[in-house]
Amino acid sequence: MTNAIDKKIVAQSFSRAADHYDDVAHLQREVGAELLALLPGNRHYRRALDIGCGTGQLTRHLCEYAAHVTALDMAPGMLDFARIHHGDVIADFICADADALPFAPASFDLVFSNFALQWCASLPGLLQRLHTQLQAGGILAFSIPGENTLWELKQSWQQADPSHVHVNPFLTLKEVEAAIVAAGFEILHLGQDRRTLYYANARALTSELKTLGAHNANNGRSTHLTGKQRVAAFITAYETLRTAEGLPASWNIISVIVRKPVLDRSS
Repeated sequence: MTNAIDKKIVAQSFSRAADHYDDVAHLQREVGAELLALLPGNRHYRRALDIGCGTGQLTRHLCEYAAHVTALDMAPGMLDFARIHHGDVIADFICADADALPFAPASFDLVFSNFALQWCASLPGLLQRLHTQLQAGGILAFSIPGENTLWELKQSWQQADPSHVHVNPFLTLKEVEAAIVAAGFEILHLGQDRRTLYYANARALTSELKTLGAHNANNGRSTHLTGKQRVAAFITAYETLRTAEGLPASWNIISVIVRKPVLDRSS
């Protein structure tokens, strides 16, 4: 379950995407709002952490659930955007990698993350660290794209350019569940939801993914520009999947709400 991701590429991509991210992040906002709605009812949190806060739009809504919210992102451009537009309600802004969180144990009673933890090197290792970051009884809520997300894109690129990796890998639901259990969390909610978006053509999809900052950051990617022939072959392969609604792009969203046990000796 180790993710061979180039974090520098990820941070640069998201920094460049900051100004236009909210224009196209419709699915991300929708999933984030649904994740907030899944939080245990009738509870107000003292200190919350949003990992991968992005532009801060969802973090702003998280402030309705907690007295003090810390926004964390590894992309300086995203963090600057969030500070400018939402600094009136968000308490702290931290530029850091989720794989190296700069906080003391038991710093938060809520850790929230929407579409960010897939960029971490190892979900099992990260969940163990987040277990330490949470107070006893604290809640961890996160959503990530799961296995078979953008399978149409992956399949089309495999046909056109089989020697390189063009789509980042995603975990299965069973792998996520195993990581949760191994970290010592109690599962309150674990589900997956498959959604399909449609596009007029392949370039419309890849352009949107670029605007979202979701570049291929896998270490198996090509380090050179993809030739015109391979791009044309990719488009041709993708066109074979066209439906009456357009070219499909599938998303498999895994949503998680877990709790650190109240009687925990590490607290």
